[in-house]
Amino acid sequence: MTSGLATTSYLLDAATALREATELVFIEVSPWRVMAAGPDRIAGRIPGALATSIKFDFAGTPTATSGHLPLPAPGHLHAALRSRGVRPTDNVIVYTRRIEELSSATRAWFTLTWAGFSSVRVLDGALPAWTNVGGPTESLEATGPTELPPPAAGPTAPSSGRSVPGVDLPVPPSVRVLDAAEVLEISQYGTLLDARPAHAYNGLADDPRSGHIPHAVHAPSNHLVTPDGRLRPATELRRWFLQHRAIGAHEVGAYCGGGVSSSLLVFAAALLSQPIGLYVDSWSAWSATPALPVEQGTTPTPSPDLDTDCT
Repeated sequence: MTSGLATTSYLLDAATALREATELVFIEVSPWRVMAAGPDRIAGRIPGALATSIKFDFAGTPTATSGHLPLPAPGHLHAALRSRGVRPTDNVIVYTRRIEELSSATRAWFTLTWAGFSSVRVLDGALPAWTNVGGPTESLEATGPTELPPPAAGPTAPSSGRSVPGVDLPVPPSVRVLDAAEVLEISQYGTLLDARPAHAYNGLADDPRSGHIPHAVHAPSNHLVTPDGRLRPATELRRWFLQHRAIGAHEVGAYCGGGVSSSLLVFAAALLSQPIGLYVDSWSAWSATPALPVEQGTTPTPSPDLDTDCT
């Protein structure tokens, strides 16, 4: 467990993962889009790891009103993982092949935890950290399909519903899904974090539906990660969230383009026992809804000295 983090940490270091490997279920997560150019540094994967992807396994089918990566139907997710031998009570470790793709692992963590899987952790430093401590790998073909089985024919539960027959679905405070109305309220009375790069946050002069949600604070998720793909130490994380007025009893929310990079903010804050709601539909839904307001240009990051609620 990483020093200074919450007593029950969602983060697992590679050395501990290797030592406890026989008791863990590893799930490798491919990103929605390629995060870095060139071939993978490591050819294989953790032995026995299930191959999954954000688009096909940890996102549902988009609708006319959703973002492009809505949450999947929990029943399908449970059934698909059960068909590969994964139970809701297993000790699940999610990881990515590249250090640049940590947010894909945190989106998988968020989705699985929201869907009722009781023990889900993220491998700090991804696959490179595993091999750096002597962890073995196997060929990519050794574990069979490259994604979970598709849903069976027939209707499925809506992606916003969490009903799974025979499965209790407790949700910890660290996992909360926000809708557009809640986001508007948080942006006005709490702190809303925008995890996208500066060019996306600022918007384009010739595109009135580009920019950010009014009053949102620019908070790029890549600021939380060290060059070797690990999360920054707890003291640095806390300082960063304080600087963005995201520590305290007030409401805090986060969004990005499709609920992936912003899940990293939610995850890091959960390690500090700070709940942050995730607007899963994010900018891909917000910008496509003409009735919702849009703001352009830069907005200064609030100083924690101005906020008496940051304790």
